[in-house]
Amino acid sequence: MSRITLVGSGWLALPLASELERLGHHLTLTTTQADKARELKTKGHKVEVYELGQQLAPDSALLQADVLLLAITSKDVEAYQGLVEQLRQADSQHLLFISSTSVYLNNGQLQDESSLALNTDSALYQIEQLIRTLPSVTILRFAGLVGPDRHPGRFFRRTGVMNNPQAPVNLIHLDDCLGIIAAIIKQQAWNEVFNGCADTHPSKAEFYPAMAASLGLKPPEPANSISGSDKIISNQKVKLKLNYVFRYPDVMQMDF
Repeated sequence: MSRITLVGSGWLALPLASELERLGHHLTLTTTQADKARELKTKGHKVEVYELGQQLAPDSALLQADVLLLAITSKDVEAYQGLVEQLRQADSQHLLFISSTSVYLNNGQLQDESSLALNTDSALYQIEQLIRTLPSVTILRFAGLVGPDRHPGRFFRRTGVMNNPQAPVNLIHLDDCLGIIAAIIKQQAWNEVFNGCADTHPSKAEFYPAMAASLGLKPPEPANSISGSDKIISNQKVKLKLNYVFRYPDVMQMDF
């Protein structure tokens, strides 16, 4: 079993830590807040207080881990540059970076991991390139995250307006996020890029009103303006290379 340091302690990181611990790995979580660190420790987690970009002590869990897993939302390129420079001293370490399918351009096309239709101006793309200068790195690009406390029926509750209603939906359930990450670590699938996304891609006009109705909420009003995703994310590589079977392949049949 691996020593894994999970940078993050939010919506994805906390259930991921529990799942990896269940599988027998030795986990250290990070948080930027001392109060939260104390709270997590009372729940049985090993925790290090860490803020992206800060100088690491020689005995930091980020340097001692067999697998360093970055699961935070920061897009601070300069801070990531500082981390990457420090990680060069880590010996025989693997790194798994949780990225997003937002790095693909919204060009109405099918996007797989070999696609050249990338938003090279985006901070996230630039961070990916920085991290990939390290010797053993896998990039995992997740589509929109849904699951407990992230029901898609509530996504448009604030504005009530849904732009680009004919655009396809690209989503992945939390349970499949955890499953794919565990598969990458178990199979030692390093120096790869993977997309994480469910099989089906109904239009926003079909999907989101149905999700709102399932909660008894008013459906969002379609708008003529075009913004947001207009692409389809392929998940074939993660299924073929990792032999991964999605728990929720159909976005219309997900449990929340």
